[in-house]
Amino acid sequence: MQIKFKRLSPDVPVPEYKTAGAVAFDLSVTEGGTLAPGESRLFPTGLVVEVPVGYALILAPRSSNAKKKVKFANGIGLIDQDYHGPTDQLFLALHNFSSESYTVEKGERIGQGMFVPVLKGEFVEVDNLEAENRGGFGTTG
Repeated sequence: MQIKFKRLSPDVPVPEYKTAGAVAFDLSVTEGGTLAPGESRLFPTGLVVEVPVGYALILAPRSSNAKKKVKFANGIGLIDQDYHGPTDQLFLALHNFSSESYTVEKGERIGQGMFVPVLKGEFVEVDNLEAENRGGFGTTG
């Protein structure tokens, strides 16, 4: 599958899968900055990516972020198929969950992107659903 993308600056790395078995490509940031304890901030990637029809782009933290005590402020990022205008760049929403400041370095690979197929449902309203209440939030043990 070919993915169309635009770099907003020539020094932004071309997205790539680092190994033959990698399912996600790394995302680095074009600006650094220090996150105070408990602080959240958006960091630009300098990339605009056209998500193919029938897919979504999931942005997730790299596994090494746990050691750095930095996570995505929104858990994951979900990039829609129509978010690829001339300046619709990908941003990483980072949150420092430690008691110490963390400095994000310019060019640091701190996120990853993965294309996943999506199906859109057609919603049909009904008066009753043919099922018993089963509960939730740990009701199965």
